[in-house]
Amino acid sequence: MKVSKNELTASLRKAFEALGFQPGDYYDAADMVVWLGTHGFDGFDRLLSVLNYLNTTSPSHADLIEEKEGNFVLDGNETSILLCGSEAVDLARSYAIQGSSARVEVTNCYNRTFILQRLIKAAQRDLAFLAYWRQQDYCIKVTVSPRAKLPVYQTFMLNEQFDPQMLRIFSGTNVAQLEAEYAEHLQMGAMIGDYPMEMMKACYIDSLDQGIEIDVTLWNTLDDLVSRVLVQSTEESRAGAGD
Repeated sequence: MKVSKNELTASLRKAFEALGFQPGDYYDAADMVVWLGTHGFDGFDRLLSVLNYLNTTSPSHADLIEEKEGNFVLDGNETSILLCGSEAVDLARSYAIQGSSARVEVTNCYNRTFILQRLIKAAQRDLAFLAYWRQQDYCIKVTVSPRAKLPVYQTFMLNEQFDPQMLRIFSGTNVAQLEAEYAEHLQMGAMIGDYPMEMMKACYIDSLDQGIEIDVTLWNTLDDLVSRVLVQSTEESRAGAGD
């Protein structure tokens, strides 16, 4: 089935609210999902795979466990980037906006591809970002230039062994500076391929013109979650009316 971007965004916000996300968090999570889904990154399949986990656990954020001269380590506490992604990018952005570079490492986190939307949004503050993470037996590297609307998305062979549930984010004023300063952290294996910006753009335009294709099972699940919020709101209204 197909739905409009606005309709889907509103439904996702209510669904994440039903899952216990706080106001700022459920707005960000909805934006992350919609961005992936409208740019060809299988955002809705990724969401469907994690909904059961989110529905059976209490929302938790990352904890800052290490901080030293622009280098930060966050423990994701086995949660999704939908919950801790904004926190990680905001930390990197707040340091870079002062003119300094930063490295933020998030351990014990899942669904890292959702971070793309947060990086793109933060880059509109005239900042540059690099990020990479392990995906099965290869590595994904994302580069976002200042004010860029789309990322450079590349896959590489693994050149080092690192935690499969880790995400690294580097922030600064320009990509070349980040590549040079953090060269030792960005030693990848041979390049496997990329996802061209032209394809991302074409997918987005098609989503706006033709509607966003979404699995009926996922839509029904979102409807169930939305109804949970509506029922709660109705009950609270009735209780307030009797005061």
